[in-house]
Amino acid sequence: MASELRHITLSDAEFTSSLHSFGRTHKDFLPSGEIVDWIAGDNQTVDVTMSIKGGSTVNQMVFTIEPQQVIDILVRFCMENNVPVPRAGEKKWSRREVGITLSIALSGSELERANIDMAALA
Repeated sequence: MASELRHITLSDAEFTSSLHSFGRTHKDFLPSGEIVDWIAGDNQTVDVTMSIKGGSTVNQMVFTIEPQQVIDILVRFCMENNVPVPRAGEKKWSRREVGITLSIALSGSELERANIDMAALA
């Protein structure tokens, strides 16, 4: 049986941008503030460090993004940047030396359905 594995890699800057973009459409995602850094955890979460201004003080806080939400953020980035992502298939993400990668595994009927969807876009 044929199968397909797609890898879509975002640079660190692109992933940071995708966090901002996701926050614009999901108001309760992260509080207002500046994203200082993000770190991929061992348990498939992402910890985002933010500087949050409150009056005259600036506090740094860490927020944890759950694994499925990381996938949602990556898929949304792809959609906004016209990178085709099939609806079907098993989606996982992983940290790379520089950036973060969305992996999509398609096989059997999922692969056939994805090819039909891609043909419809052409």
